[in-house]
Amino acid sequence: MIVKKTLLKNLHVINPCSDPALLENAYVAISGDTIESVSSSEPSGEFDVVHDLCGKTALPGMINAHHHLYSALAVGMPLPKNNPRNFNEILEQVWWKMDLALDHDSTQACFEAGLVDSLKAGTTTIIDHHCSPSYIEGSLSLLAETSEKLGLNISTAFEISDRNGQEIFEASLQENLAAVSKFSATQYVHPMLGLHASFTLSDASLRKIRDAAGKLDSWGIHSHVSEDKADEADALNKGYNSVLERLEEFNLLNENGLIIHGLHIKDSDLELIQKHGSQFVHNPSSNANNRVGMTPNKNLNKLKSGLGTDGMQSNMLREGKEGMLIRSSHLEGGEDSVDYMQLLFKNNAEIASKLFSGRLGGSRKLGYILPEHQADLAIFDYLPRTPISASTIFGNIFFGLSGLPCDVMTRGEFRIRDYQLLQVSEQEIKANAVAQAKKLWSNFN
Repeated sequence: MIVKKTLLKNLHVINPCSDPALLENAYVAISGDTIESVSSSEPSGEFDVVHDLCGKTALPGMINAHHHLYSALAVGMPLPKNNPRNFNEILEQVWWKMDLALDHDSTQACFEAGLVDSLKAGTTTIIDHHCSPSYIEGSLSLLAETSEKLGLNISTAFEISDRNGQEIFEASLQENLAAVSKFSATQYVHPMLGLHASFTLSDASLRKIRDAAGKLDSWGIHSHVSEDKADEADALNKGYNSVLERLEEFNLLNENGLIIHGLHIKDSDLELIQKHGSQFVHNPSSNANNRVGMTPNKNLNKLKSGLGTDGMQSNMLREGKEGMLIRSSHLEGGEDSVDYMQLLFKNNAEIASKLFSGRLGGSRKLGYILPEHQADLAIFDYLPRTPISASTIFGNIFFGLSGLPCDVMTRGEFRIRDYQLLQVSEQEIKANAVAQAKKLWSNFN
């Protein structure tokens, strides 16, 4: 097979958590979907395509470590008649009504619109947690196919819960298992087992999930944990010391798992996560929106937390900045904060590389503009107003790069040039999304 050779030149390359963090006027040589070299001098050899980026600035394609693409049509949807008094009522009056109303067409519109918005924001890898109880079978295949059209890396999971009855529980479990079977050898898809929060799953259901997982060669759960205090209260009422101890009791924690939120976990739970090597993901804008609290600094630092959006948005630069500002608003002068640059660019890269490498038994490197890494780049037409250097990158990224990237490359191919999508029509996708949103809203209001 002939492998395409591509050269990007005259590009300022930023790798925020690498050394050097900044390489100006760089050359990036790409072979197929993989970066071969990043250098300050022109590499030797012939290239099929040479792109002069004219002094633009490149960041690694960003990674969303926890997303809900199915919420893409929620923007501006009607509010419930009665103002929810707590997190459980938010779920009951808003999200559980919306996800139950999703059918094939509205789900597809969510995937298309959500993935387009992600790509436009320079997000090239998405770890998704899906729910559409009225459209289960085939939904994860649809997500993988839609992601493939746009050239994105996608991790799939379907939310398993008891809240809609036994039949939907069984169908949700089977959809996860089918995705694991179908995509086990697929390079750009990583299937996981999606669990809703522990308080919507009985012990019998957790046992069924574990029995099914035990028959797989490799698996990991993707689960909301301790997002609200009610989740911990439920675990105590069921006879367990915590949500995580309950999951461990059913052997559902391992090095391939994703633990999402964890606002109210105990010190012993931190040790459990470290013991099993599970990944931990923080979602600050969603936590603020739902008024469930703020994840303690020690949880994020001790567990090398990743950063996700929990469906609130697709722009990871914005999520990082908002997370930093939300946290600062709760701190006193002189108190240490959390390094959101590290969460976004270092920890997310490690999480995604580990997950996408695991099933194929090889090494997938994501999240850096470095040799042997997948060629995923977000390129900005950025003219800094202050000196840019390794020591000023933080300020330039979170307070300078405020717009969308003008060019986005995934797998060594441009998907966006001059702000325009190349493989699909954004106008058609968004027009369909508007039509589907109107129908969806009418179905649950």
